Amino acid sequence: MQDESTKHKLLVLFVLEKFEMPISEDLLLTICCIDNGWIPYLYCKQVINELIKSAFISRSVTPGDNNSLLSITADGRSCIAYFYNDIPLSLQTEITTFIKENRITYRKKQEFVCDYFRNNDGTFTVALKIQDASKVLVDLKIVVDSRALATSIKNSWEQTAPEVYKALHDILLEN
Repeated sequence: MQDESTKHKLLVLFVLEKFEMPISEDLLLTICCIDNGWIPYLYCKQVINELIKSAFISRSVTPGDNNSLLSITADGRSCIAYFYNDIPLSLQTEITTFIKENRITYRKKQEFVCDYFRNNDGTFTVALKIQDASKVLVDLKIVVDSRALATSIKNSWEQTAPEVYKALHDILLEN
């Protein structure tokens, strides 16, 4: 491989190709930098921007949401196919195995989003979202009395979101 920058670009393209669905930039950074240490964080941010500028990655904004999703373009797929052998086989295997084992977990993190903030009156608003790659399906806000309750809701959201969606769908849409 020519240099570190090229290596990092190929790794980002390889991860996006193996993930097989658009993912948020935060999730891509988490996978490549925080969870695995394949690429240093600042280099990864720079590489993502360069790949977008070169049209190897596309960025799409979800309507009603500030988060953008990244996906590999046809040019990016051609590039990774051409330089596929420049990625060490051990790293290809590591990335492929990691993504297979964690795809569902990362998908839930991306589709079931939750955060909370403190209100002026001392209560907390918990913002809950269920979204897919193209749109927000549910955007719900709940006001609770304590940080402990807000944290509890946030921590359980990934597991309870499908049940909440099903219940809302059954109650509101199947009357």
